[in-house]
Amino acid sequence: MVPSSPVIPFDDPTILFANAGMNQFKDVFTGKRVLDYKRATSSQKCMRAGGKHNDLDNVGFTSRHHTFFEMLGNFSFGDYYKEEAIFYAWEWVTRDLGLPKERLYATVYETDDAAFELWGKIAPELKNGRILRFGKKDNFWSMGEVGPCGPCSEIHFDRGEKYGNGSGDIINGETDRFIEIWNLVFMQDDQLPGGKVLPLPKPSVDTGAGLERIAAIIQSAETNYGIDIFKSIIGAISEITHSRYGDNMSSHHVIADHLRALTFCLADGAGISNEGRGYVLRRILRRAARHGRLLGAEEPFIYKLVPVLVNEMGAAYPEIKEKEKHIQNVIRLEEESFGRTLATGLEMIDRIARKVKVEHRTVIDGEEVFRLYDTYGFPYDLTEIIAGEKGLTLDREGFDRAMRRQQVRSKENSDFNVILDSRLQRMIDYIEKGIIQGGKPTEFVRDEMTVHARMILNSGFDELPDFAVILDKTPFYVEAGGQISDIGIISSSDNSWTMKVDQVKTYKDYYIHFGKVIGGDVSSGEFNVFKQDLKVTVDSERRWDIMRNHTATHLMHAALRQVLGDHVKQSGSYVGPDRLRFDFSHHQPMTDDEIARVEEMVNAEILKGKTVATDIMDINDAKKSGAMALFGEKYGDKVRVVSVPGFSKELCGGTHVENISQIGPFFIVLETGIASGVRRIEAITGREAVRYMLANKKFRGDISAIVGRPEAEVLAGIAQLKEDCQVLQKELKRTREAMFTGGSKNVGDETEIGNFTLVTYDFGTTDRDTMGAWIDAQKAMNDTRVAVGMGQVNGKMTFMAAATATMEKKYKFDAGSFTRVLLNRFGGRGGGKTSFAQGTVAEGTLPEEVFQAVRKLFEEKKTK
Repeated sequence: MVPSSPVIPFDDPTILFANAGMNQFKDVFTGKRVLDYKRATSSQKCMRAGGKHNDLDNVGFTSRHHTFFEMLGNFSFGDYYKEEAIFYAWEWVTRDLGLPKERLYATVYETDDAAFELWGKIAPELKNGRILRFGKKDNFWSMGEVGPCGPCSEIHFDRGEKYGNGSGDIINGETDRFIEIWNLVFMQDDQLPGGKVLPLPKPSVDTGAGLERIAAIIQSAETNYGIDIFKSIIGAISEITHSRYGDNMSSHHVIADHLRALTFCLADGAGISNEGRGYVLRRILRRAARHGRLLGAEEPFIYKLVPVLVNEMGAAYPEIKEKEKHIQNVIRLEEESFGRTLATGLEMIDRIARKVKVEHRTVIDGEEVFRLYDTYGFPYDLTEIIAGEKGLTLDREGFDRAMRRQQVRSKENSDFNVILDSRLQRMIDYIEKGIIQGGKPTEFVRDEMTVHARMILNSGFDELPDFAVILDKTPFYVEAGGQISDIGIISSSDNSWTMKVDQVKTYKDYYIHFGKVIGGDVSSGEFNVFKQDLKVTVDSERRWDIMRNHTATHLMHAALRQVLGDHVKQSGSYVGPDRLRFDFSHHQPMTDDEIARVEEMVNAEILKGKTVATDIMDINDAKKSGAMALFGEKYGDKVRVVSVPGFSKELCGGTHVENISQIGPFFIVLETGIASGVRRIEAITGREAVRYMLANKKFRGDISAIVGRPEAEVLAGIAQLKEDCQVLQKELKRTREAMFTGGSKNVGDETEIGNFTLVTYDFGTTDRDTMGAWIDAQKAMNDTRVAVGMGQVNGKMTFMAAATATMEKKYKFDAGSFTRVLLNRFGGRGGGKTSFAQGTVAEGTLPEEVFQAVRKLFEEKKTK
């Protein structure tokens, strides 16, 4: 039995969530990874709420769909195939589960004659028309846009006429009578980007059976949500929302499902944000919150359900128990945020509804509905309900068009469209065809910076100077676990040619070195690269910088857990020569004091000069010893355990310093949020940290010289300068206001236009109070005048206009209408009353341009 992998596949950019039990075995099916076993079983945490497999919109409308569910599976990696898979499935379903054979059906892919015949042989009871063929839509399975795929065979259960007896109640129909309970996928192909399909190295088997569906049948539950694992959750929903389950079962189902999805994703290191999987989780939470409102819950409530779920499933999945408080905090904050969004959305819907009614329409345009959904996270169904209350309907077609357009744009820009480099694909093809000089995979020499090796494969000479080689041994580390690949030099022993390596990839444990030939000629007629002894050298200074940052990452992780709590869990990382980046689960920004404590703790540990211990251990023994296993990492039976005695112990395949004193100084240079519940830290060590210290030292010296005080007194000096500046600013403001109110006729350019005066003034950089004081003074004059002022206020070009009482009365002048018309010409907006108005204009607009337009408007009115 293999443990479930995280529901967040951090190491696989082709899918948003783990959507099947086979995800963690993807590289095994394609041959990139080799296990020491050929059969496996698992119970996998799965999410189908994005990408190719998406059941989000079905939840609440059917009795059998979920976003989060548990998938039971058994797997064969080049071992047993169709006959054994079908036999095992039929045996387990009929003998172990005891399901009546007369209520079972089997389906196969339309061209899979072998599977069809095997079902007839193994389950002759089904030969009376209950072995059915279906096309690609129903009986061909693929993980995503790329990856392993193949025809499948499914087992369906007939729940009886009670659940339907119409023309639509059929196998692979949309009703609840016939339920698919097991899918046997015969993995035989690998779908590559661009439509290319390659056969897998060995035909394999991937099966999947939804635990909730099977439990519903075994327990004779009306729906999946009637099984034991949901009863306490649904009871708690009714209690918290003061509602009855029977009055709105659909909303109870949505909330129960979405609670599980949010809890398990957050426990596995996901966050809630406006992009990628974070945006999907935001939609899930808001959909649950919206259904809570249908039950009468106006205040945040989902977070209160987390302990109920933890009590139900925490024993099987201890990660949700460990992260319970963190999960509650993240959900609560997001619910509160949605409450504010809801208020904004309601206001916007009111505005849109008024506009629609003024235009004598009854349908809200699909683009408007999509903008509410996309920009403000307002669910379509909620918009539909509110619109209905106002006697309006929604343009569903227009909304769907906008949604499809966004999906196409997202797909074009997505990181999930993995494009293989042509040279990498060529090398993979060579490996698959067995064109290797020697055959054995590359030996990684971890503790050396230089080794002597032999070339066992190259990419050919068609694209020189671009070149790729595979060696029998290498000191180059391949990017993994957040640590980036090494760079360096490969050269012949006689120095007849040299290659600069700038990238390293691995395929089936063969290390492929990419780069450029920068000296000599590898394609000369008499030259045979396979016979030469090669000198392979890693850029050692860069490697040392990376090792310092990697070991420091372990120390910082341990310090964060001590300072913030055990809920801190790695959600992503980057370890390069310039810095380390560490993403981790935490529900709020770190305080300055917490950051300082982490820095002090790590630096204090570095000064102890402990030796970094590395042990090869059995995976179970390593976990028992307290070693932390990190997100999404795939571990074999034997693992490397990297520890700093008494402080940190983690499973890690990266490269590290020998003694922590070699790390040097450690500084945190950034702490920020990247999603609700996920924080990011960037830090520096070693040479970069020394440069940082020296730059800060120079900075302090420069400030000391400017302030004219010793370094120890610089802060006090700056505080005094700030205080003096504030006093002077206040004095200047009083002086300006006195100048404008006392002698305002002298401030501004006056232009006589007919029988009134136009006064304009450019304030430059100013504030609203100063502009307002001048405007008030102008407005209080006893003559007939209009005053127009402009100034830069908080980075915006601000406009103010006013008219005297005489001007309003004699010429019926309306400052508000005048301002709206004028500012519209300059890409701005504004308005106000008849005596005073204000607004802003587009960035880059010059005050004199506006003043000229004002003069022209008045001149034109004078001539009419």
